[in-house]
Amino acid sequence: MTTPDATGTGVRNTTRTSGGFVATEFVAGVALLLVPVLMLVAALPTWVERRHAATVAAREAARAATETFPADAARGRAVAEVVAANYGIDPDDVTVEVDSADVRGGQVVARVTVALPALAVPFGGGVGQWHLTTTYALRVDDYRSRT
Repeated sequence: MTTPDATGTGVRNTTRTSGGFVATEFVAGVALLLVPVLMLVAALPTWVERRHAATVAAREAARAATETFPADAARGRAVAEVVAANYGIDPDDVTVEVDSADVRGGQVVARVTVALPALAVPFGGGVGQWHLTTTYALRVDDYRSRT
């Protein structure tokens, strides 16, 4: 479509093409929307796996500590660290605390804190981290003998 220009001497083309903007919008959409969502989705299995590992480590630490009377907190910590290592978690990413009550009928509380990556970069590891703490408590047996 042509129309006379402001001076009236020539004509100008008033049709515009938007073909060049589609590629730019596609790249921006992929970079700003798809990549962050993909990195979040890649981190989800790691979060679930490490949460499960922390739960199992806390449970096994409490069980190991209550096998003897008085409760053996050092043994509970050692068992939790072995369980975390069996799940492939680096020992620097795990913190284990075992609080024991040295009375019959008391509770042994095991707390396991695991570092989780904030985002998982495929083939590049994790970026940032946050910590998840799980707790498990067991009652010390009333009738367990001192061995």
